[in-house]
Amino acid sequence: MKPLFYVLAIVAIGASVIFGWNVNQKHKAQIDARIELETKNKNLSADINKQEGLKKETDDALIASQSERALAEQGLKAAKSNFEGFERTLAEISGLLEESNANEAQVTKVIDSVKKLFPDVELDQVSGIYEGLVDQQKKMTVEVEELQSFKERLEGDISKNRADIVRVGTKIEESKIRVAANTFQATVTAVDNDWDFVVIGAGEKSGLSVDSRLLIQRDGRLLGKLSISKLEVNRAIADVIPDSLRAGVVLQPGDQVILEQTISN
Repeated sequence: MKPLFYVLAIVAIGASVIFGWNVNQKHKAQIDARIELETKNKNLSADINKQEGLKKETDDALIASQSERALAEQGLKAAKSNFEGFERTLAEISGLLEESNANEAQVTKVIDSVKKLFPDVELDQVSGIYEGLVDQQKKMTVEVEELQSFKERLEGDISKNRADIVRVGTKIEESKIRVAANTFQATVTAVDNDWDFVVIGAGEKSGLSVDSRLLIQRDGRLLGKLSISKLEVNRAIADVIPDSLRAGVVLQPGDQVILEQTISN
């Protein structure tokens, strides 16, 4: 009877050891899984913080571009106001110039009349009249020349003002394009550096097309350029454009993608 009791005791002890070992292994597996989950949560929180930082930078750039556009519009308004003032002044100067030309022609006519009245006498002998008429003619000639010079300068200022209006208008249009272009942003979800392509977490639904040219950046720093090779509804595959990648750069998931601007700023 005792041998049977010993055998049963040994079996019970062995079963207890095996059960305890299984419980310990399960507990260890649960701890490992919990540690792994906490690590993933920390990485996810860090990625979310990074994405929020990138979004803030993009929002700040958009606000700055809109502010630049507002300043440009103010400059355009001021330039147009100056242009209208120049046109009014030019009209006034043109009227004075025409009046001076008419006066000069009248003085010349008077001198010719004096010559006819005194055909045998030199005009310099005609006391007072000739000298007064000549002085008046000289003054009017100088005045006409000054008005002509001022008119030419004013026309030059108007021409420059027109050029400034065109330049400011172009700047406003470029600002509009820049604001529109900076609204798209997506994240690289996978990278194959051996074959030089990336997977982007945005597709046709986000407004991309097969003709879209992209810039890839990290922390606001340009890394290279991409061209779309395959486009789906919610994702896209893009190839790295040869020789566009900065020296020493290795692309990685989490890098940001924006549209390449097609108009120089």
